[in-house]
Amino acid sequence: MQHPILTSLIGTEVDVIASRQRARQIAARCGFGSHDQARIASAVSELARNVFSYVGEGKVAFSLLGSTGRQALMVVIEDEGQGIEGLDAMLARADETHQSAGSGLLAARRFMDTCDITTGSTGTRIVLTKLMPVHARALSASTIAEGVAGVSVPSNVALSEAHHQNRELADALAALQERQDELVEVSRRLEQTNGRVEELNRLLNEQAASLMSADRQKNEFLSMLSHELRGPLSAASMAAQLLRKNPDAPAQTHSLSELISRQVGHMNRLVEDLLDVSRVSRGLISIVKTEVDMRDVVAAAIEQIMPAAERKGQWVELALPPVPCRVEGDATRLVQVIGNLLGNAIRYTGPGGRIALTLEEQGVCCALRVADNGQGIAAELLPHLFDLYVQAETSSERQHGGLGLGLALVKSLIELHGGSVRAASDGVGRGSTFDISLPLAQPREAARLQEAGTAACAST
Repeated sequence: MQHPILTSLIGTEVDVIASRQRARQIAARCGFGSHDQARIASAVSELARNVFSYVGEGKVAFSLLGSTGRQALMVVIEDEGQGIEGLDAMLARADETHQSAGSGLLAARRFMDTCDITTGSTGTRIVLTKLMPVHARALSASTIAEGVAGVSVPSNVALSEAHHQNRELADALAALQERQDELVEVSRRLEQTNGRVEELNRLLNEQAASLMSADRQKNEFLSMLSHELRGPLSAASMAAQLLRKNPDAPAQTHSLSELISRQVGHMNRLVEDLLDVSRVSRGLISIVKTEVDMRDVVAAAIEQIMPAAERKGQWVELALPPVPCRVEGDATRLVQVIGNLLGNAIRYTGPGGRIALTLEEQGVCCALRVADNGQGIAAELLPHLFDLYVQAETSSERQHGGLGLGLALVKSLIELHGGSVRAASDGVGRGSTFDISLPLAQPREAARLQEAGTAACAST
């Protein structure tokens, strides 16, 4: 419900200034803060000035909306002019606030909660509303009118308004100065933070350079160490063979020479792994691809590992396809891959255990699986199993040798062939499974499918 408070006529420049002062006085009586008082006064005076400038006369009416709950101040500015031509287009150009009549309307729309405009050939009516502050007490229109009536508009209204505006500007400048001081302090802190960040970046760059240098030196050391070890190991292997071939040597000598040969073979494999990991780290490892039947690769790998499996009484089961399973790859490196997987299975499976190797074609891929019923892999270790120097046994009392290089090399070599490798285990004591997928070699007429096959195998 609408309750009238005060109506002011507009006919002179002084009336425009007086409407601003009345708007500020009424806003103050309604409980609005100084900021909202200035905004309401500015909206009213801008619209009153439009009326005076374009029509010559009109009126401003102040009313109170509502008697209970949250009330609102309503201001109605009316004139009997020819209306506002092109109102919609004027309001749409919100960035052109310098345009005469448009500036007052846009200011009112920004400063007030609602701004409803009705315009036509018989005049224009603009209705503004502003909700009272949330915690303001309920007021009556008569109380507001009486309070405003007790505060008259000074006779020298223009000078009085100038004083008000100067005070508002002074308050605004003080607020801006305070805000500027805050921004200066924030800027100072940001500069300090930037200085610390720059120092941290410098330290990080130094650390990164140091780590890269250390990594390079490590790889060079591994390469040098591997080459240096190969000489003594070759000599020890040759001495063991000579002892074994001596017909006059006692049985104990033959037994010891066999032991030496096995240990030298093990050390040779470690040295080869060191060399390979050094090449992988420096991106120097390469493969020579030819068409290879994976059945032949499996046979060569089995031949290498069977003596170790037989010494532990383990059973190795093979399931190979009846037809060739051809891939484009480096036969020597693929034998190394399968030998590493089988060697791991033998190492981590107890005496009398079972190891199964299956090979089959799956679409455009060659799938190879090595499974065992050995000690298995802990769940927390699976995501890092193919990282360098990671081993299935992490305790200081581990029973099996190795440097944790084999599976990292397997992954690197398989990826160089455009394939993928995955490991799975149901947990410690429940065995493990390794799956390799490689793209099949394509016939000439199907060469165009090679790229698709590589992508499919790498994603499995």
